[in-house]
Amino acid sequence: MKKRAVFFDLGGTLLVMRRDRIISRILTGSGYSATADEVRSAYFAVEPGWLLAYGHRRFTPEESEESYRQLDALVFRHLFPGSSDAEAERLSHLMRKMWPEVQESIPLELYPDAEPTLRRLSDAGFKLALVSNAPPDVAGTVSDLGLEKYFPVVVVSGVVGVSKPNPDIFRIALHGTGAEPGEAVHIGDLYDADVKGARNAGVTGILLDRYGSYGDMGCPKISGLEGIYDFLE
Repeated sequence: MKKRAVFFDLGGTLLVMRRDRIISRILTGSGYSATADEVRSAYFAVEPGWLLAYGHRRFTPEESEESYRQLDALVFRHLFPGSSDAEAERLSHLMRKMWPEVQESIPLELYPDAEPTLRRLSDAGFKLALVSNAPPDVAGTVSDLGLEKYFPVVVVSGVVGVSKPNPDIFRIALHGTGAEPGEAVHIGDLYDADVKGARNAGVTGILLDRYGSYGDMGCPKISGLEGIYDFLE
């Protein structure tokens, strides 16, 4: 079936992740030295289990925020396995509290291939949607980046109350774009959230592996966004 809709993840796909630098700064300032690359590796290690526990649930905004705090606690335990549970709880609350202030000092940055790809797809008539596991304020980030002109449909887990890999978040995007599952592809950097989640909704999932973190996952895989055109016919 010819593709006419393309869905994108945001962080790690279009947007260079500020999360890793934010957590690195907060932890290092609290006496726990961790580089942004170490934080990224920790998230990569613990996020699949977190998604297994929380990805199929429906959340209020408050419950969504708490689930992300628990993810931060998992990251801390992975980075500093000798620390107590109480310390992990304390630091995870501190991360959530300091996050808004620290992120203001870290500029938003799109990957170089992001906007050219979005522009080309938009000009070609594809229906585009953003599908992101993120807090509600990410809608403001999309506006700050100037991406709203490409995305008439923005689906954020913290707003709709359901996260990838739950198929319902992709069904919302399908409804918004008017596409059938077989007419859509979704590109993201997390196999469990993006590829498996898309498949759950009948959408083709394409794994974006910018850092060579994955082996053969039995799914379409690209190292940069320019590779998606091979999967749109």
